[in-house]
Amino acid sequence: MRRLTLLLLAVGAAFLVWMLHQVGWGVLAEHLLRVGWAWWPLILIPYGLVNWLEAVSWRYLLLDPRTRPSLTRLFWLRLAGEALNQLTPTASLGGEAFKAARLTQAGVSFPDATASVVIHKGILVLSLVLYIVMGLAMAPWLLPEAASHLGLLTLGAGALGAAGIAFLIIQVRNPCGVSMRLLDKLGVCPAALKAREGSLNGLDARLATFYREHPGRCVLAFTLFFLSWVLHGVEVYVMFQALGHPISWPLALCLDALAMLFTALGFFIPAAVGVQEGGNILLAMGFRLGAALGAAFSVLRRLREAFWLSLGLMVVAREK
Repeated sequence: MRRLTLLLLAVGAAFLVWMLHQVGWGVLAEHLLRVGWAWWPLILIPYGLVNWLEAVSWRYLLLDPRTRPSLTRLFWLRLAGEALNQLTPTASLGGEAFKAARLTQAGVSFPDATASVVIHKGILVLSLVLYIVMGLAMAPWLLPEAASHLGLLTLGAGALGAAGIAFLIIQVRNPCGVSMRLLDKLGVCPAALKAREGSLNGLDARLATFYREHPGRCVLAFTLFFLSWVLHGVEVYVMFQALGHPISWPLALCLDALAMLFTALGFFIPAAVGVQEGGNILLAMGFRLGAALGAAFSVLRRLREAFWLSLGLMVVAREK
């Protein structure tokens, strides 16, 4: 599986280089050189606020105030976890184990730490689906002739929503216990896993009861996560301003929501390399912004990602 992921990464990287070459390196450089140094704080800040909101959302899923880490600690752990999710061939899951392990080391019980990470991942997917649906609903108003071309995007959003709902259903149906019983029947249950049966049963119990006993916390965490997606739209608005081609706030929001769908569908490739850029360029062309501007926006967003991912990797190195 890891070899397949690395192969897809190589294909995505080659596709990315080809796309940028087709746009033209000179044209791309011309767009990017319009971004002065004064714009960079404004370009970088929105994602910092995104990560802060998501850390606040995560904090509401940790119930015990005696062991709950500070918001600052959760901010850095989330940043580190997302760096691992994006840069390792683990289908956006490698960082979740890191976050749960660090919480456990800090004194949070294994069931609470792991349940908070699993529930937050489900909230991420469901809030993203709502954000994408909002973008799909806005698209015909912003570009009426695009309505007939939204079928595949709607299908992709539906698949993502179905995956999110399935993930939620699995959470409340004793996934650890069911998996261990299946492995036992097959005779391949590792001894190390069997030794943790009590902790895994506690995780099942926490997942099964959390949504029923703490619906308010779930709704608040979901709302904060949705607001963090909206902040991505602010980032898009600022980036197009910096590129010297201002767009309206509704268009920035719609463009980002649909771009997130492409990124989500490319989750199996580290950082969705090639998929994210292809989606951005196609959407920019669809909204009559042009391929060159779409490519410049993609590169600008990658530079922002590089900054925050570097900070996340520094946290990972320090934690080790």
